[in-house]
Amino acid sequence: MGAAKHARAFLGASLRFREYTIAQRAIHLSHYRATAKHRHFSTEPSAEDFLACPDFAIVDSTLREGEQFATAEFTPQDRLYIAKILDRMGVDYIEMVNPMAGKQAIRDCESVAKLGLKAKLVVHTRCHMSDVRAAVNTGIDGINMYMATSKILSQHSHGKGIEVIIQMAEEVVKYVQSHDLEVRFSCEDSFRSDMSDCMAIYKAMDKLGVDRVGVADTVGIATPKQVRHVIGSVRSAIKPTTGIEFHTHNDTGCCIANALEALEAGATHIDTCVLGIGERNGITPLGGFLARMYTMNKGLVKKKYDLEALRHLEKYVAQRAHVAIPFNNYVTGSCAFTHKAGVHSKAVMQNPAAYEVIDPADFGVERRIELAHRLTGWNAMKQRCQDLGVQISDDKLKIATVMIKDLSDERTIGLEDLDKILLSLCSKREPETAFISWGKHESHDAHEHKAEYYRQQTLSAIEGALADPEDDKRPTATYQFFGHLFDKAILNRILDLAVDSPVDFKVLKLDVPNNNLERSRAIIQVIGDETDIELLRQKYEALLLTLDKVAETTFEELDLKQDEAAN
Repeated sequence: MGAAKHARAFLGASLRFREYTIAQRAIHLSHYRATAKHRHFSTEPSAEDFLACPDFAIVDSTLREGEQFATAEFTPQDRLYIAKILDRMGVDYIEMVNPMAGKQAIRDCESVAKLGLKAKLVVHTRCHMSDVRAAVNTGIDGINMYMATSKILSQHSHGKGIEVIIQMAEEVVKYVQSHDLEVRFSCEDSFRSDMSDCMAIYKAMDKLGVDRVGVADTVGIATPKQVRHVIGSVRSAIKPTTGIEFHTHNDTGCCIANALEALEAGATHIDTCVLGIGERNGITPLGGFLARMYTMNKGLVKKKYDLEALRHLEKYVAQRAHVAIPFNNYVTGSCAFTHKAGVHSKAVMQNPAAYEVIDPADFGVERRIELAHRLTGWNAMKQRCQDLGVQISDDKLKIATVMIKDLSDERTIGLEDLDKILLSLCSKREPETAFISWGKHESHDAHEHKAEYYRQQTLSAIEGALADPEDDKRPTATYQFFGHLFDKAILNRILDLAVDSPVDFKVLKLDVPNNNLERSRAIIQVIGDETDIELLRQKYEALLLTLDKVAETTFEELDLKQDEAAN
């Protein structure tokens, strides 16, 4: 009877969700049509656009979920500092580690609680009375409790049925409420659980008066469509005043999209972490989520959150978690606002909104136009001249651009090198009588004369700017590997050792015959600290020693200067 009752309840909730979904789709379609003319081409959101952004609260879990990241090693001082910056940013909640983790976890909760932050401090605990008793006395504002509900997780943890889970939760929830603290109950691994079980739990928790119920995509398996269905079903089954907190992992790359779908289906709170760090591939990144919501309601997000604090916070957390911020990280990645192609660069210089939906200044980061490469255009060069405060005629600059582009295929030209070239080119004046024109139109000969003159000026500027560069004074070593380099992927392992070493390296020569039975040759030059070079040399020797029985490969150090002198 119990199972049948739950099935009928779930069927009823599903039908209500279907009606809710149809109504919501009609509303969204009407709104979409009404705001179509504003949505794509307006740089500022219209009044109608504000309706498209659902209300939300951020529960940042960097000091709980983030602590579970593989290389995160936060100190007590780190936790205090991160909590302060999160609070400065304006996150609504800060989630901390279960005090049952140890004495330091208790001290951390107490220390952060004493900071007097605007953000509410909640503790993540199991649905155990012992956990909750340890937490309520630390000065926190709420308890985020959970219990596994999927078959695969429950059988490896508590092994209890739904009725027992509800009974246990009722006792713990009432205890938290008796201390006037917020309480959230979450079904762990919701998307691999029987939805009728989850619905029974959510309804029971809602009846108890919890502040929020939690829906957790614990293994990152949910699709956006599934998230919309499940959250919508929960929303239709509980009171409108009861919040829904959504926690999603990024194992399959859908966390930001799923977070947005959850909000649009009725969720009220989204769990995030700085840089998305957390167990395995982590959860919804704070910066990426804010960027997503910024594009939906720029004014609201800027008013509620201090976006300029994000870059500093991510740098700090990256350092303490021993990771580098990815080049394509949302907003703060090194290439997030970098433009390279000529068409893109020209458009962005005239109107940044042409290729940017986010104003980097709002997040305290800068836009960068890549110059001196084979894809650059002369408009980008002209903009750089304006930045430097120099004037170069369009004709001269167009010729210089072509020559600089050609040179970039042969060597890397840094921004400092480019500036030297442009400043030198600006100082080169042509005599007024250098070019002869006949009549109204410039003659072909005069045009070619002028072009050649500009080419010579540019060549002189390039040679002067790039002449006598400072030699790299660091120690170098050149190693030659000769033999069956592709046996057991030896070449890959040789290069892997160089990549993993602190030294810089260049592959000077790579001769690989088509026939794998023939011997190959690789010459690698390494530059860096003498100790690092010696350590790499020892690793190479050790590698070839272990592979001596499976591949015939010799290793020797070359003296390039002596070889050049001999030649």
